[in-house]
Formats: sequence, structure tokens, C-alpha cells
Amino acid sequence: MTNTTTTSLNNFYQSYMVQKALVTLYAETPLYDQGEKTPLPTGNGKQVIWNAWRPLANPSVTLAEGGSPAAEQASGRRVTATVQQVAKAVTYTDLTDYISSLAVREGVNKLLAESAKITLEYTCQMGIFKNTFRGGYTASAVLSAVMSASASGMCANTGTSSLTNRQFQFPVVFANSGTTLSLVSKTAPTRSAVFSLYSIRKATLRLRQKNAKPFANGKFRGYAHPNALHILKADPAYQAYTQPQYAEKTMMNGYVTSTDGVDWSTSTHCPRYAATAHSVNLSFIWGQGAWGVTEALGGLEMYVITGVDSGNLVNTLATLSYKYTGIAAAPNPSAGVILASHELL
Repeated sequence: MTNTTTTSLNNFYQSYMVQKALVTLYAETPLYDQGEKTPLPTGNGKQVIWNAWRPLANPSVTLAEGGSPAAEQASGRRVTATVQQVAKAVTYTDLTDYISSLAVREGVNKLLAESAKITLEYTCQMGIFKNTFRGGYTASAVLSAVMSASASGMCANTGTSSLTNRQFQFPVVFANSGTTLSLVSKTAPTRSAVFSLYSIRKATLRLRQKNAKPFANGKFRGYAHPNALHILKADPAYQAYTQPQYAEKTMMNGYVTSTDGVDWSTSTHCPRYAATAHSVNLSFIWGQGAWGVTEALGGLEMYVITGVDSGNLVNTLATLSYKYTGIAAAPNPSAGVILASHELL
């Protein structure tokens, strides 16, 4: 019997089945197309370097006639991160393939692509929330920190590495006016303490105070859990804002709505921390250059292995797998903000 675990088989799988899956996967993954892409050249090591320029101040003195200004040294914020790899493999048997009324390989491939989609989104989140998977913080640990900490203590923004010891990659703004979220009643939070136009304006005010640049359409971008947007729809101010005469559209992946200066996408994988004491939504709003993602080895690669070998002696198994190589980081923490709001559905 011919061994079909061949390069030609994987080449076919990559060029046809995988590319077909990737087009859909990339198009449906929130965040993936919204970060600044930075290439990782071959032979450059595993560490990626992002540079964000520091703004120049306005002139402080006038020029004498015929004079010239003193030249300043351009400076930037340098952020480093190490590329990581994750992978997933799934097997199915020849008997399953034979007796199933479903297209087994196609079905398994779709399951694998959905898993890869989540992997891409979580990788992007590492440039925003620092670490929401791969052995990162538990929900209860993060919730405890969010509830008891002051906003200023959530992100120091002083490190030059994505691995420095801070809670999130970006500073946090609390929806409520108190110094901690635990001060708010869990059964009757005020409108200003939950996800609302007021709290969104509070977050965008900070971005504008830091001179964060909106995108080409003049708006910032937002990423939120469906529960947060559900709460937003109960806001009378939002209901008035979204009357037909104010309706707008965007091509952003996962787009669901637009508020005062923010185009929103949504995902169930956006961090939401629920507990008996309180439930908290963490929504992200950002402008140009806030965070970036890099990939190596083609980013996402998918494979199929079938045929007789030492681990599959009588060709009873086929294996489909994917591997993703990449990392995300926050070159400019001043261009983004995490909005922490109470959840009461």
C-alpha cells in the first residue's frame, strides 16, 4: 500500500482546503485584522521589537531673524515580546469515515478551523489584556484584583516588555465614579456604573486627553462581550442615539454597532469575569498604533497526516492538525484603554 503521508498531500491540503478555511477564519475573527502587523524576518531570533515614537513638544522660543532652532533627539518607546507557538491535533478512524453519513474530514476540518480562530483571537488579546489563557490568570483572581484595586493600579505602563509584572497591557478606566468597583451595589448599579454611553465617553475622553489618533473614519474601535452590549442597549441615551437617522455601517470584522466615536465588534471570548459578589465586563477601546501582532512561519499552518507508518501500522487513523506561531504586544499604551463596568443583565 502506498504511504499517503506525503508532501504532495499536505501541499494539496494547504493550497485548497486550508486556504478555503483561512479566508473564512480570518474574516470572522474579531481583532485579528485590527492590530498593527509587524513582520518577523527569518534569522532574527524569537524576540519581536515594536517601536512607538514619542510626540514632539511645540516650540518654546521664537527664532531670531535668520536663526535656526536647536535640533532635538527623536525618541521612542521600545517594546519587546517573544514569539510563541500553540498547536492542536485531532484524529478520526477509517471506520468512522466509512460508516458516517457526514463528510468526516470536512467536518473535522471545520472544528479545527474554529479552534484556530479562537487561538488567533486569544493571541491578539495578549497584546491587550496581557494574558487571558495559556496558564494565565484565573477568572476569580482577576476579578478579585479588579474589584479591590484602584484604576491607577491596574497597569503601571512603565515596563518595556510584555512580560513585566502588571495586570493588563493598557490602563483601566472604571465606569463608576468610585475608586474601586466593589463600592457599587451588585443588585442596583447606577447607569454610570454599567456599560453605557456615559461610561464609553469617559473612556474616550481619556484617549483624547492622551492625543490618541482615531482611525480613517474618525472613530476609535471597541471590543466587548455580548453581555456588555446587551446592557448598552438598555441605555435610553443609546436608544436615542441609534435612531435610523444616525445609523452607520463599517466593514470592521465582527462589527455590531457604533456609539459616540467608537465602532464596536463583539465576541464571547472578550474577558468577562462573573462571581456571586459581582460580575465585571472588560471592554477595550483603542486608536491607531495602540497594539500590534506579529507572526512567523506563515502564522497559521494546517496539516493532514494519513497512511501507514510506525505509529499507524494498518492505516486506521488520520490526523488533522494546526500550528500557530505569533505574539501580540502594546507599543503605545496611551492609545488604548480598558473599560471595566458592572454587569447586571
